[in-house]
Amino acid sequence: MNIQETKLTAELGSSGELNKYLGEGWVLLLSYVKHASDTQKPRFVVGWQLDGPPIFPELLDEWEQREMARQRNR
Repeated sequence: MNIQETKLTAELGSSGELNKYLGEGWVLLLSYVKHASDTQKPRFVVGWQLDGPPIFPELLDEWEQREMARQRNR
């Protein structure tokens, strides 16, 4: 993997998202932990290095995930 071949990057907030991107051909460039107040959240930066347009997996955004969790907890 040569970082100079990266055509596009995306930042992800869960290992589930990461696995979906990796399954579509993206590569992991960086992982770190984001500290906010007293919480820690994993962050992943992936890059598209293949020829052709990038393939984005079907994902729910954070708002949709919160709404689904809220509905489950009713």
